[in-house]
Amino acid sequence: MVSRRLVRIKAMQTYYAFLQDSGDVSAERIWQQLKFNIEQSHELYVYLHCLLLAVCDFAEERIELNRKKQLASTDDLNPNLKFINNRVLNAIRNNTIISEKYSNIDFNWSDYPAFIRSIWTQISGSEYYNNYMASESNSLNEDIKIIDKIISKTLTNNPELDDILEEKSIFWNDDLEFLLSNIIQGIKKLKTSDNTTNKYSIKDVFRDIDDEKFAKKLIIKTALHKNSYDKSILENLKKWELERIAFIDRVILHLALCEINEFPDMPVKVTINEYLEIAKHYSTEKSNLFINGILDKIYNQLKDQNLLNKKGLGLVE
Repeated sequence: MVSRRLVRIKAMQTYYAFLQDSGDVSAERIWQQLKFNIEQSHELYVYLHCLLLAVCDFAEERIELNRKKQLASTDDLNPNLKFINNRVLNAIRNNTIISEKYSNIDFNWSDYPAFIRSIWTQISGSEYYNNYMASESNSLNEDIKIIDKIISKTLTNNPELDDILEEKSIFWNDDLEFLLSNIIQGIKKLKTSDNTTNKYSIKDVFRDIDDEKFAKKLIIKTALHKNSYDKSILENLKKWELERIAFIDRVILHLALCEINEFPDMPVKVTINEYLEIAKHYSTEKSNLFINGILDKIYNQLKDQNLLNKKGLGLVE
C-alpha cells in the first residue's frame, strides 16, 4: 500500500523528530519509529475505506426505514438501489483486509453516527449524486466516477473529518489528502469484468520487501551520516551558517543526500524531484529553489570527482 512517496514523507517526519531530539537515538529505535509511523498511515488508509462502507450502509438503512413507513410512497416501496449496489463499494466490501477491519467497532464508524448522517446529507443533496441516480445507464465507469466525486468533493477538505481523525490519532491528519488521492487512484484501476467485485486489492503495510528495505536503509543511513551531510551542505552555502537554514529544509536535504549517496539504483533526478515535491507541501515558498540549488551543486561535485556511486537505473540522467 505504502508508496515510495509516502515512505519519504514518513521518513522526513520521523527524522525531523530525531534531529529535534539531538539525534541521540539508536539506529534500530529510529527504524522502529519510522515503521510504526508507516503502519499508522496504513491503518488510516483502511479506515477511510471503511468510511465509504459506513456511508453506503447508512444509505441502505434509510431505504429500509422508508419502506417500513406506515404511509410509504411508491418511491419508498420501489427505491433506486443504484448507489447501494455500486460496484466499487461492493469491491471494497469484498476485500478481506477491509472487511475484517470493518467488523471491528474501532473501524466501522459506529462511534460517529452524526458525522455519517452529515456526510450522507451532503452527498444525497449534491448535484453529482442526483445526476448519477437519475442516469439510465449503469456502468462501472459511472460507479467509479461517483466514488471519485464523493472523495474529492465531500471528504477532501472536510473540517468534521479532520477533527475526527485528530481525535482518533495524532499521526493521521497529515496523511489524509495523500491517502484519499491514493484511494481514487486505486478505484480507477478497477476493470470491467464479471469478477470486478473480487478485484479491489490493498496490500499490506509495505508493497514488497524491497520497499521495506528502502525505508529502513533510508532512515538509518541518514541518521548515521547526518554530520557528513551537514558538512556537505555547509561547504555549499554562500556566507550562511547552518543555523540559518529552515530546519525542515535541513531534514529534506539530509534525506535527499542519503538517497544520492546510498542508493546506487536510484536516479539522482528522481530523488531530487521527489524531495522538491515534498518541500512544496512541508516547507516555505522559497525552499524549492534553495534545496534544488544545494542538491544540484553537490551532485555535480560528486560527478566531477567520480564519487557518484550509481549503476543500472541509477545512471539515468
